[in-house]
Amino acid sequence: MTANPLPSPKYGGGDLTYLTNGVKGANDYKVHWLGWEARDFSLDTDLGSAQRPVSIEMSTLYDPKSWIFHPASVACLVSEDNKAWKSLGTITVAGDQKKEDVTKTYDFKPGGIPVRYVKFKVKGTIHNPKWHPSAGGASWVFVDEIVVK
Repeated sequence: MTANPLPSPKYGGGDLTYLTNGVKGANDYKVHWLGWEARDFSLDTDLGSAQRPVSIEMSTLYDPKSWIFHPASVACLVSEDNKAWKSLGTITVAGDQKKEDVTKTYDFKPGGIPVRYVKFKVKGTIHNPKWHPSAGGASWVFVDEIVVK
């Protein structure tokens, strides 16, 4: 697993193994979540060999009192050779994020194609929304558990 840029070391020590350790993050951002502040980022995973997954998932956290919001969007790309990439689509979080579920799972369907490499491109919210008491402050995106089924 690689990330560009790396997550903040403030949460989970920035340890990227949290993203694939089989333990889903709790509803508390201090437990099994990694965070990126005011930025877009990408996450790349090598599955070790080509597989034919039915689903590729990534989850994010929502805790506005802690300045944590779901990302503006998540795109998923897959490759068998780490050269030619196929987009599985982009999921956008619409609206002002005033009322969101605590966790959100972004589920992408590869459609039976062989996949060895998975890339998530995450567009951060960057700033707290206008309705937030600290509107304009640097917001966070927290990610946990990438699951390939």
